[in-house]
Parts: sequence; C-alpha cells; structure tokens
Amino acid sequence: PGRARRGSCVCCNMNSAAEDAKEQGNACMASADYVGAMTSYTRALSFAPKEASLFSNRSFAFLKLSLPARALADAEEAIRRRPEWPKGHFRKAEALRAAGLHEDALEYYARGAELDPSDEHLRSQCDASRLRASAQQRQERLLVAAATGAGLLFFALLALTDGGAGHAKLVGVAGLGAALGALAGVGATALRGHGRRGAVLPPLETNDAFVALQTGAGGDAAGRGAPQAAGLQTDARAAAVAADGAAGGAPSSGGTGGAKGARHRSAKNGRAAALRAMGRS
Repeated sequence: PGRARRGSCVCCNMNSAAEDAKEQGNACMASADYVGAMTSYTRALSFAPKEASLFSNRSFAFLKLSLPARALADAEEAIRRRPEWPKGHFRKAEALRAAGLHEDALEYYARGAELDPSDEHLRSQCDASRLRASAQQRQERLLVAAATGAGLLFFALLALTDGGAGHAKLVGVAGLGAALGALAGVGATALRGHGRRGAVLPPLETNDAFVALQTGAGGDAAGRGAPQAAGLQTDARAAAVAADGAAGGAPSSGGTGGAKGARHRSAKNGRAAALRAMGRS
C-alpha cells in the first residue's frame, strides 16, 4: 500500500490512531511481514471500523498469507462499505483467482474496470483472467476426454482377452468402458470445482476473532501483541491443499450437506491452527 498522508483518507472515517496503525501495516507489507500487517490493519479497524480501505488492505495481507477465504471476506466487506470503489472489486477478484475460480474472478475484475475505465491494470487482469478461465475449461475437457479414452481402451482390452468375443460384444463392452470413463472424468472435474469453492467458504470465526487468536495471550482487545506465524502457515497450507487439489490446472483495501461439512472442516482446521500457534495443542 502507498503511504497515505495524514488526513488524506477519501472517506474521512479514520482518526490519527487509525492512520498510525494503517501506516504501520503498510510498512509491514513493504517488508513482507504479512502477519504484522494483518495485525496492524486489524488494530486500525478497531479505531475506524467503517473504513473500506482498511478491509481492502487486510484482504491483501490475508492473500499474501495464502488465506483466500479470509481475503474474500474482507474484500466483500470493503465492497459493502464502498460499492462504487474499484479496489474492493479488484480485491475480491484476487481472492477468487487465488482459489482457482477464474470465471468468478473475471466477473469482479470486469466490475472494477467498469467503475474505473482508465485503470489499465484492471483491464489487463480482465484479459489475463479470460485466458486463465479458458485454459481451465480446456483442461477440464481434456480430463474428461482422457478418462473416456482410458475407459474405452481398458474395457476393449478386457473384451479382447475373451477369444470368443464377437464384434458386437467388443463394441458394446468398449462403449460401456467409454461411458464409465466419461462419468469418472466428469466426477473428477466436479470434485475439483467443489475443492475450489471449499477454499473460499466463509470462515465461522470472523477475521477480527481470527487475528485475536493469532495474537495469543500477549495481545489485547484491539489486537495489539506479537502474533504467531506457525498457525497461519498451517492454516495457509490447508487452504492451499484445497485450492491446488481443485485447480489441477497493492493494498489501498447456505448450503446444506457437503457445504456444511466443508465449513465444519474449515473451521476445525482454523481453530486447530490457531491453538497450535498459541502453543496449546
């Protein structure tokens, strides 16, 4: 994030304490101390809870910590606070991109570009996101085609081992194999998509509560204290596994059944990571 001058906040929602904490967060981001940035922006939000740019900045910090679900939550809050601000839509697109949801990301890159047609970076991200979405779709089609071919070949070979198999039987068995292979390919593609969605399911703990947990016993109600990075790294690895297994292929800022299970697992992983960070597990 660029260092804001004192009193330069567009929405005038920040007092001097909030600006000081924001500048500390910006300095942490510049030095790649993303845990410190996350904590500083949270402290700034305790003084200016309506400031969209703070949610945007913390979203970027979460993204750098490989926590796309938390980055998405803050980006959506920034949009709620300032719907016509392009940066909020950009932050949301970036979180969706990190989860491998390129078609969804394209939608929000495009919204940001509509709000600020002069922003060349947003326009370039729209083009890049289209390419990523197209490549992802192509990869998924190839997966289904490969599974179909593998099923056809396997069942055809099984039929050929039966010396008495006639042509009609061979064709029928090969067709069955192709159908089963296609079904397996479609299922694998659906599982990948489910994994991408799971990577950005809304966390059960709020981002403020999550940061407080990471701060540990040394922190106070405003989030001051030295956060522990180990739990964040563990939580980030869990998010990365969900996104990578599914994908195959500068801050300013309910379902049922399977969805409930994914939310429960996400919350459980987050709590466990926080407890490990605080040395309680």
